[in-house]
Amino acid sequence: MISTKRKPNRLMIEVDTAIGPMLTAKYDPASAPPADSRAGREDRRMMQTEWRRESLELAQEIKRHAEARGISASQFAVAWVLNNGLVTGTIAGPRTFEQWEHYLDALDYKFTAEDEALVDRLVAPGHPSTPGYNDPAYPLEGRAPRSS
Repeated sequence: MISTKRKPNRLMIEVDTAIGPMLTAKYDPASAPPADSRAGREDRRMMQTEWRRESLELAQEIKRHAEARGISASQFAVAWVLNNGLVTGTIAGPRTFEQWEHYLDALDYKFTAEDEALVDRLVAPGHPSTPGYNDPAYPLEGRAPRSS
């Protein structure tokens, strides 16, 4: 999920870091997660925010789409972030140098309107992958109208 904050002459984009494993399609929704993974250890934040069957299934569809274009799901995810006209750069957090090199290969991919349409079809822009989901750590607080 991406949130946008506009300030004069600045725009800050925040990407929830827990989404990484979901966008990379690391986990198979039909199988238990590997015991040595964050999901296998039942990482509290991951379980709260992204460990939903809908997210896992959508990630697999993105993976199939990406692989049909000769790239990985993680490369597709980096290209998707960079295809947002409000984003001028991304801060990646790979654990290994090999992962970093893999991310860099995403820069060679030309994101298409078809790619964007796929993501928009799977997850409505501005919404989480599960309709109505509200992050318990950062709940939506609704409106605070000034009029009564």
